[in-house]
Amino acid sequence: VALVTSLIVIPIAIIMAGTVSATLMPPSHPLLGTLQLIGSPMVALMIALVLAFWLLALRRGWSLQHTSDIMGSALPTAAVVILVTGAGGVFGKVLVESGVGKALANMLQMIDLPLLPAAFIISLALRASQGSATVAILTTGGLLSEAVMGLNPIQCVLVTLAACFGGLGASHINDSGFWIVTKYLGLSVADGLKTWTVLTTILGFTGFLITWCVWAVI
Repeated sequence: VALVTSLIVIPIAIIMAGTVSATLMPPSHPLLGTLQLIGSPMVALMIALVLAFWLLALRRGWSLQHTSDIMGSALPTAAVVILVTGAGGVFGKVLVESGVGKALANMLQMIDLPLLPAAFIISLALRASQGSATVAILTTGGLLSEAVMGLNPIQCVLVTLAACFGGLGASHINDSGFWIVTKYLGLSVADGLKTWTVLTTILGFTGFLITWCVWAVI
């Protein structure tokens, strides 16, 4: 178990090292280019694959045929997750490019809600309409950037948290993460909507309510 866990963590650590190096190292550092190359997702995953092949197969004396059979048996399950996840991501990208999310955000902004609920509702609506939590949060931040100009740092943090909790909720069929969860857990689309979508929405609303309570106190 420890070996398998290590093989899962290794590519994540390599990618993190490549990302952190770009922040901490000056552009002229001789190791920066190497770390960013090794830290790219494709290279990091390839390193993990080679390590897995060596540690799990070669060191145990498996033949190439036996190794090939085991790898081949894992492909159907992995392929379904990859293809469906990719399709969900493409669907979300189509919605983003169509401008549905921006039009919805502009409409909500015109309603003139209080700042904290506006951050949450706009982010939640963007998340539900186009699937990407990152796009939802960043778009909400851009729309409300002028509105937070007069706030103190703590209030700015709370507005940011409200937007983040909005981006957490309403994960459904246009979110690639929804398909990862449903396929790995063997859930149907209906079961995923009843469980995962409801769970993320409850978590989002709970986080927002806590944030609003803190906002009322400060």
